[in-house]
Amino acid sequence: MAQAELQEQAIRDPLTGLYNRRYFNETLQRELARATRGNYSVSLVMIDIDHFKNINDTFGHATGDLILKNFAQQLLEQTRMDDTVCRYGGEEFLVLLPNVTQQNAVKIAEEWRRLFEQNQFQGQHEAFQTTISCGVAEFPLHGKNSEELISIVDKSLYRAKDAGRNQVASC
Repeated sequence: MAQAELQEQAIRDPLTGLYNRRYFNETLQRELARATRGNYSVSLVMIDIDHFKNINDTFGHATGDLILKNFAQQLLEQTRMDDTVCRYGGEEFLVLLPNVTQQNAVKIAEEWRRLFEQNQFQGQHEAFQTTISCGVAEFPLHGKNSEELISIVDKSLYRAKDAGRNQVASC
């Protein structure tokens, strides 16, 4: 296998093809340093597919994998070249939006939420839909470094989930 292929495999999630958590964390630190020098905002959107465990339990892991791949593809189609999309773990995704304020990131995440809830998936005996919840945070407004920002965006995501899921929450 060529060196370039090995390097690509080291930074990609094998199921979705998105960047993995390690690559995302490195990219986030670099982007925050650039944003500090350039005096611009960077927003983070953390996304969770609602009730994903129930989907796996009810329809099987093959269907769950299909949903993850489908969602990853939709995210890639809806983001800009400068954005970084990652599968952060399980059914959680993180999107790095350079030069985007929290207010605009909320609008973007809401559009993703509306788009994804329109998807129809086929189970063994029935069709079903699923939804996403999103949390949003902005650098440097909500965090001074990558760890703080990820902690805040995670709290925002859980605020959306606690409020009933299928919504976007911010700080």
